Amino acid sequence: MATLKRTMDQAMDQEPGYDNGGASCPAPTQDITLNLKNRAKAITSAAYGPENPKLPNDAFWNKKADQWDVSVDDAKQSLCGNCAAFNVSDKIKQCIADGIGREADPWGTIRLADLGYCEIFDFKCAASRTCDAWVVGGPNDGEESDGEDSGMEGEDYEEPESLLTIKIGTKNGD
Repeated sequence: MATLKRTMDQAMDQEPGYDNGGASCPAPTQDITLNLKNRAKAITSAAYGPENPKLPNDAFWNKKADQWDVSVDDAKQSLCGNCAAFNVSDKIKQCIADGIGREADPWGTIRLADLGYCEIFDFKCAASRTCDAWVVGGPNDGEESDGEDSGMEGEDYEEPESLLTIKIGTKNGD
C-alpha cells in the first residue's frame, strides 16, 4: 500500500525569520505573492474555481460533473470546505489572520470568505470553491480523529504524525 504522508513540517513551510510566538506558519499565509503564485498553480493544474462562487457558473460545474462522472448537483457538493486537505484549524486561521495583518479586519475577511488553507497546493483557499484534487473526508479542523475505520490493525500499528494521509492503490486488504 502506498501512502502519501504530509507532516506538519512539510505543510508548515516556514518563511525565514518568521516566528509567531514559537508557532510556525506556512509561508503562503504570510507572503501574498507566494500565496498568489500557489493559487495560480491550483487554477492552472487542478482547475481551482469557480472564480465567483456566487454566480451560477454552469460551464464550470458541467465540466466538473463530466470529469468526475457525477451529476452537476453532486459535483457542487464536492467543495474545498469539505475536502480532507482543507485546513480550518484554529492554528491555521491564526496564521491567516496574522498574514492579513491589521490593515484590514483579518477575522472578518476569514469569516466572509470562509477561508482555510489548502494543504495540497499550499495557499489560502475559500470553502465555496473546489478543484480536481478534491479529497473526501474534510475539512481538517485540527481535532484528533478517533481512528475509526482506519483499515489498519495490530498492536504494533502507530498512527503517523501527519496532517493528511491518503491511501492509494489498496487492493485485497493490503
